[in-house]
Parts: sequence; structure tokens; C-alpha cells
Amino acid sequence: MGDMFLSTPFVYALSQHSKHDWEFYTVKQHNIMLGFKEERNYWPRGKCLGGTSSLNGMVYVRGSKYDFDEWAAEGCDGWSYKDVLPYFLKSEHILIDGLKDSRYHNSGGPLPISANKMTSLSDTISKAGEEIGYQNVDCNGAEMIGICPIQGTITANGLRASTSRSFLRPVMDRKNLHISIHSHVQKVLIENKRATGVSVIKDNRTLTVKARKEVILSAGSVMSPQILMLSGIGPKAHLDDVGINVVADLPVGRNLQDHLYAAFTCNTNTTDLVTTSAVIGPSGLFKYLWNGNGWLGNTGTLIDLAFFQLDEEMKKTRPGRPDIQLHFASALVENSGDDLKNMFPLKDEVWDYLDRLKVEKGGKLGFSVTVNDLHPKSRGIVKLNKTNPHGHPEIIANYLHHPDDLKMLMKGMRETLRLLNTKAMKGIGVDTEDRDRAFPQCSQFEYLSDDYLECAIRLVATTNYHPTSTCRMGKLDHPDTVVDPQLRVKGIQGLRVADASVMPTITSGNTNAPTIMIAEKAADLIRGVDTVKHFKMKLNNL
Repeated sequence: MGDMFLSTPFVYALSQHSKHDWEFYTVKQHNIMLGFKEERNYWPRGKCLGGTSSLNGMVYVRGSKYDFDEWAAEGCDGWSYKDVLPYFLKSEHILIDGLKDSRYHNSGGPLPISANKMTSLSDTISKAGEEIGYQNVDCNGAEMIGICPIQGTITANGLRASTSRSFLRPVMDRKNLHISIHSHVQKVLIENKRATGVSVIKDNRTLTVKARKEVILSAGSVMSPQILMLSGIGPKAHLDDVGINVVADLPVGRNLQDHLYAAFTCNTNTTDLVTTSAVIGPSGLFKYLWNGNGWLGNTGTLIDLAFFQLDEEMKKTRPGRPDIQLHFASALVENSGDDLKNMFPLKDEVWDYLDRLKVEKGGKLGFSVTVNDLHPKSRGIVKLNKTNPHGHPEIIANYLHHPDDLKMLMKGMRETLRLLNTKAMKGIGVDTEDRDRAFPQCSQFEYLSDDYLECAIRLVATTNYHPTSTCRMGKLDHPDTVVDPQLRVKGIQGLRVADASVMPTITSGNTNAPTIMIAEKAADLIRGVDTVKHFKMKLNNL
């Protein structure tokens, strides 16, 4: 798989199951993912410079201000919204004309943020939202609730703005920077409760890399806990069971959170949607190769987001914090090719149904909308594989383990149906009562009844690729935390974790942007400096 697939935004799905992907899978659960092969979830994770930012869908969502204020209230001093917003701004180079004068955005940072190519479907989504009380918003601005045109980490000339392209490549010639590729970190070396370096396998040799000051672990929510546990830092009972000497008894791998989504697909009578000819036809290819324009420079088929707040109690305590997120894609699942089958390892009978639907609908165009539960109460675990601790870890996602998660997902689906039943949607031929779209596996239930929706969720609901929180940050004396608010591993000197695993709770939306923010703040914490004073002054009276 060449670098072209990593650089070209639209074809990001082709990087999955490639040499750039760790190809993780969750452990089989009871009564969920019933439509997936082996009834488990596939979790792509980046095995390349830039990590998963080199494979992801490039959607830029920071999260709600209430997310970070909640972190601070729970003991993460220095991580409130007013503390972290300057670090979002430090990274950003906004390329969207309508947002360049916003105090919530910045020009001049290393990370370009672009607008997506739009279709008339975006206008329809906006009108449908207005009909039921939702306005267009900048979801990275003052308010999140509403309809939000996608902002993406894509360069001005239509290339993926991964963290390696944006942050690493411009400083490759620094004398104090050495990058070792094809190097697999096995464990952190610890002497007398102090991290002294790492053990690395490179070219089939085991090497020791010594650290003069600190070791910074940034391997993500699956592999940071794995490396810590292989180093003897983790739950004592589990490490004893695997046969690893315990250096620090900490709840590493616990508190795993992820966004689970279900989806609707709708036929329309509009032709202004994404088609294969529009993407890779002569005109589309020429536009992209000439100046980076055209669909190939887009975040796949994604065009819009929506954020809803449906929990009545939450409206009283955190007004404006969304609990449901929608992703609108201007293409039908069944009209997609092998790249989608690559992403979703569904059972043959489920794909047969989708393929049959395509034939019966005569190849009609349409769109898909995914419904995400943003604040799941379920908690999973990442554990070492007892048979092979250095192999892929066990990922126990525990989706829908808490009953409130199913209730919230169904609430989100009901609100989505309300949006799809508006005059604006009916005007482009959307018919939510199209019973041909019912899954045969759920045919014993009345279409779109609560029982049917639950059946569909348990059949095909899947990950939105946002695992977080397995090395939880918080107070030193809290029994559930792994790192302190300076990201230092408790009880071990000279060792920090800086990635999505330190999030105490998952943020409201896609997790790439807040992970980059964590890295920006970590850089200041490590060096003991404040590089965002001017942003703090600018934001004083927000």
C-alpha cells in the first residue's frame, strides 16, 4: 500500500487492513455485533508516522466546553475549557473564510483546517434542522448544538493533514530529533521506580534506548496500556496472572470508552450526491491532480454533522453539551464498493441483503446518516493476551453494557427520524417508511418500532473509531487514575503518557482534535513553559 492512499483524503478506507494498520479486533460480546463476522468489532489503528491521524476520517471536532470543565472538576487541574482552548488555537491554521475572524479560531498554526466540498444535500439538511429547531453552528465555536458543516484536517492543496505531515515533517532537520521507523517498543525500562529508557525491537534485534530525562509514551488507547503493563505497571491481579513482575499497581487498561453508532440510509430523488464518476472520473481526477480540488480532497463522503442534546437532566446541569452526534454521508452504504466491505466485516447474509437492496432500488442515489452516543456509561478494558502478552491485546469493549446507552442511542435515532420526516427531506424524496430497508434479521418486529430499532442496533451498530481513557488522568490519590494532571505516571519518576488514553472521559465528538490538544499541552508541561500566554489574554473575556 503506497503513501498515496494515506495522503489522499477521500480514499482513507483503503489504508485499513494494510501494512499501515495494526488491525485490532474486540473480544466477542453477548447480544451485540450479531451481523459482523465472528460477532466482533474491527478497530483500525495507525502503524505509521502520525499514528491513527494517518488513517482516520479527518473530521475536526474539539468537543464541548463542558467536557473539559468536567475534567477539571474531577481533579484534572489545568484542563478546564479556558485552559485547553489556547492549545487548540495554537495548533490551528483555519482555511475556512467564514471562520477566519472568529475568536474561536486561529491562523498560523501547523494544522490546516479546511471546509469540505458540499452538495445541495447540505442545504436540505440545514433546512430540515431549522424545521425542528436546530440552527447552523460552528461546532468548534461558542455553541455545539445544531447543524455543523464538517471541518477537516486537510491542506489547502487537498492532502491529509496528519500529525506527521503537519508537525513532524517541517522539523525533520532538527539536530535534537531522531526518528527510528520499523521500531517496536516492547517495554519501558524501570530502575528503582524511575523510567530509564525503552526496550525496542528493530531489524530483528533488541535494542536499549536510554533516556537522560524522561520517557514519553504516546502509543494510543490500546498500545499505551499494553506497553505499561508489559513494563510491570498495571493491575496487580492481572499482571500476576500473566506472569509479569509488578512495579506499580495501577488501573491501567480500565475505563475504556468508545463511541458506538447505528445508521439510517435513505433514497432521494436528487442527483447532486457523491458518485464514482464524480470522484474518479476524468474531470474529478484532473481537478484533484491540478490543484487539490474535487472529491478526492474530501473527508470521504462525509459532508455535515449534527449535535443534539436530548437528556432532560443534562439540559439542566450542562445546557449545550450534546449527547448525540450525527454524521451525514452523501452516498448509500449499498452503493459503496469493496472499500466499505473492507471497513465493515459484516456477515455475508447482511452484505447479500445490502447488495439485493441496491439491485431492487435500481442503483438509486441516496445518503446515510450515523447516530452516535457521545457519552456512554459503559466501560471496557484493555488486557494483555495471556497466551502472548506481546501480541495483540484483548480489547473488551463492553458496548451497551450499561442499559442507559441503548436508551440514549434509541433516543438519538428517534430524533434523527424526526429530522428525516421534515418537509425539506420529503422534498428530496426521503421516505422513512420504506419497509424494503428493514433488515430481514429483524423482520419479526414492526418496522421502526422500539423492538425493531433495538434489533438493528444489536445487529450492525459499530465503532466510530474513538477509543479513549485507558490511562485515566486525575488526582494522585484517586484509586481509578493512572497519570496525574501533568501526565506523569503515578509512582514512577520520569515517565509520562500523552495521548487519548489519558482522557478521564471521552469528549463530545471525534477525538483527533482533542488528542492533538493533549500533545500540545504535554509539550509545555514537559518543558515547564507556557507558549500560549497571548492566546489566554485574547480569550480573557470569552
